[in-house]
Amino acid sequence: MGDCQESMHLYVERDLRKMFSPAKGWKIEENPSWDYVSFDYQVWRKRFGDEKRYPVDVVIAPAVDKKKAAEFGKEISDLKAKGVVIDTPVLFVPTGADVSAVPPEVRVRELKVLKVEAGKVIWWRKSLAS
Repeated sequence: MGDCQESMHLYVERDLRKMFSPAKGWKIEENPSWDYVSFDYQVWRKRFGDEKRYPVDVVIAPAVDKKKAAEFGKEISDLKAKGVVIDTPVLFVPTGADVSAVPPEVRVRELKVLKVEAGKVIWWRKSLAS
């Protein structure tokens, strides 16, 4: 039997494959790092000499607090300072999470298997159409 964290990786990877099809050359890496800068995932592809890279983080909480949002923003800035060309960062959160602290340049995606209810994150088996 796997643990909760392992289950979350399966759902996140499934959603990433829907967003970035491996059939179109997208590669999904878990825990990529550049020196001390790391993310939960990186989605990338190199095509016709053009490289696209999307850093992905996952927050399993009722809200993304200002500290986490600032930390994510700093990691993006640090990568750019190292010369790593990146596209829109992606942040996965439970459905209904408060994302008001997240900068507008970050693409927020909701995990349909988790939901915020009464200030707590719960499993939500109801599958909604994307």
